[in-house]
Amino acid sequence: MYLCFDLGGTNIKAGIIDAEGNIRVRHTTPTKAAAGIDGILQQFKEISESLMGEICLRREEIKGVGVGIAGFVQTEDGIVVRAVNLGWKNIPIKEKLEQHLGYPVFVINDANAAALGEMWKGAGQNTRDLLCLTLGTGIGAGIIIDGKIHNGSKGLAGEIGHFQIEPHRGRKCNCGKVGCLETESSGSALAFYGEKAVKQGKNTVLAKVMKDQQKLTSKDIANAAAQGDQVAIQIIDRAAYYLGLALANIYLVIEPQRIVIGGGVAAAGEILVKPIIKWFNHFSLAGVEGEKLILPAKLGNNAGIIGLGKLVDTQFS
Repeated sequence: MYLCFDLGGTNIKAGIIDAEGNIRVRHTTPTKAAAGIDGILQQFKEISESLMGEICLRREEIKGVGVGIAGFVQTEDGIVVRAVNLGWKNIPIKEKLEQHLGYPVFVINDANAAALGEMWKGAGQNTRDLLCLTLGTGIGAGIIIDGKIHNGSKGLAGEIGHFQIEPHRGRKCNCGKVGCLETESSGSALAFYGEKAVKQGKNTVLAKVMKDQQKLTSKDIANAAAQGDQVAIQIIDRAAYYLGLALANIYLVIEPQRIVIGGGVAAAGEILVKPIIKWFNHFSLAGVEGEKLILPAKLGNNAGIIGLGKLVDTQFS
């Protein structure tokens, strides 16, 4: 059995995964980011005890711990170089957790965890070369080449959210650069452009939603597009344009067997995936067909913890 934690700035998704990739028990808990590293270490310990108690699992039945973190991770050393949403810099999370929990700990970027999960049990099954795009508040990607995660020399491989696709006229990104893919195609970008359209007085159902809620979410944009709202459809198509451009260029570098679109924003389904395929085909070389390559993820919010189970399983198999 493997204890797995998918750590984000908002929530910790945790579960116990068996060697066949089945989720035996699962919890989601708000992240106490303000409590700092010590507070989160204590959360991990409490969650571990709760999960094992729920299925009457003895301590010795856990072989290892997998941790996925949204940020730049040096996998071999288990060091989080930077996790913006947690306010972490150069945190030796592997060392600290091994001391705190008493198990061997393996740490990767959360997008890589999702990619492993989709390759093992999701839309990427029967492939060895996979790109798994995660669309959420930001944008990341997990890259698997010949069945193995590709991290890069400093753990930055897959940080495609920071492709500069509008470097001269784009918006400023949280990373400090201008015109990153995240600023045009992420969940927060969809909400931004929806609110901008409302403030400009455009004819859209989003105006009523914003009046009721004060703010918009990417889900609001997707719902409005599904209802045929032209402003929302244009916002999604604009985001898909940049995603299609980015994916077409990435394809020429690594030529994955499959591109899986996951993350919270991907829950919008075909309303988002179809225009991504359209623009991917537009920017790709002749003969490369997005319809055969690009698929929505299958595992939803469970992709990360299932992938972390695979990560730990690989260490002991």
